[in-house]
Amino acid sequence: MRILVDTNILLRRAQPASAHHQMTLDALTALVRVKVDLCLVPQVIYEFWVAATRPIEVNGLGLDVATAVCRRTAA
Repeated sequence: MRILVDTNILLRRAQPASAHHQMTLDALTALVRVKVDLCLVPQVIYEFWVAATRPIEVNGLGLDVATAVCRRTAA
C-alpha cells in the first residue's frame, strides 16, 4: 500500500518542539514497520519549503535555507 505524506506531517517531523512531533514520529515508524510505501509529491515538498522558511511571525518555522534543507532530508 502507498500513503501520501502530507505537508503537515513533514512540518511536525521537522519541529522537535511541536506537541505533535513524537506522535508524528511514532506514526511514521509504525507505517514503515508494516512496509507501507510513504510517498511525496512535488507539491508537498514545495509547501514544506514555503512554510519552513517563512518567518515565525507569520506562522512559519523561521528556518534558514541550510536548516530547512537538513530538516527536509531528515523528515
